[in-house]
Amino acid sequence: MFNIPRRHTVAYAYLLGFIGVLCFAATLPLTAIALADFSPTFITTIRAVIAAAAACVWITLSRSTRPTRLEIKPLVVSGLGLIFGFPLAMAIGLQTVPSYHGAVVLGILPLVTAGLSVLVHGYRARLGFWLCALAGAGLVILFTLKEQEGSVSWADLWLVLAALMASSGYVIAGDLAKRRPGPWVICWSLVLLSPISIFATLMVWPEFFWVRPESSLLALLGLGFFSMFFGFFAWNTGLALGGIAEVGQVQLVQLFLTLLWGSILLGEIVTLDVWIFASLVALTVYIGRKLA
Repeated sequence: MFNIPRRHTVAYAYLLGFIGVLCFAATLPLTAIALADFSPTFITTIRAVIAAAAACVWITLSRSTRPTRLEIKPLVVSGLGLIFGFPLAMAIGLQTVPSYHGAVVLGILPLVTAGLSVLVHGYRARLGFWLCALAGAGLVILFTLKEQEGSVSWADLWLVLAALMASSGYVIAGDLAKRRPGPWVICWSLVLLSPISIFATLMVWPEFFWVRPESSLLALLGLGFFSMFFGFFAWNTGLALGGIAEVGQVQLVQLFLTLLWGSILLGEIVTLDVWIFASLVALTVYIGRKLA
């Protein structure tokens, strides 16, 4: 094989990281589109089935090795958070708030993930990290109070739960990713949990599925293939090539990309104060990760 110059490898890693984040950023707007015609439960289970089908193809073509007995538990536990917990809680929350609102609330997800990593693995984070975490949480609370006339809604609590589900899944899956390729982790999680996904999908299958608007059907396909499958492929491969600390910074633009996707796909009008809050939340995430 030809040796790829280091500068090209780094550029390729950042490109893959950006593509992954671009896929993740569309998750909230696509979910909002699908919610117009489908329930949160069905959206959660059908996207898992679509992604599991793609994972089976990858496992077969790549002749992927099977997980060991010790690896099955973390694959299942992390999958429960990433494949079911996060999408379901997020979809329930988005029933009553716009996608841009969810984007700002979920903007502190990287800080939550880093915080859980510190707590679970016993790392000692600097005081500045915890101050940034508190500042980020305070900004999110202030944003929700401003948006909802001084009150915090159930939607916000569901979105916070979604962040906790995703971050716990990332922390558990991250340990496996140190020993296994990132695509291997998400694919085997999807396959191991596919019996639950298929059974749950059949249980909540809506009537007249195929006569629903094309936009909602395409949204489901996008959630399954791009948000839950291809996005992880690109993101994890980019991290492996360029380094977690370096390429991981690309995730900071996810919040802004979600706002852009909301404008493009939903026609949402994002006001200046939303952009300001989004920028401040992203800043706390950036500084906090530097100090972790």
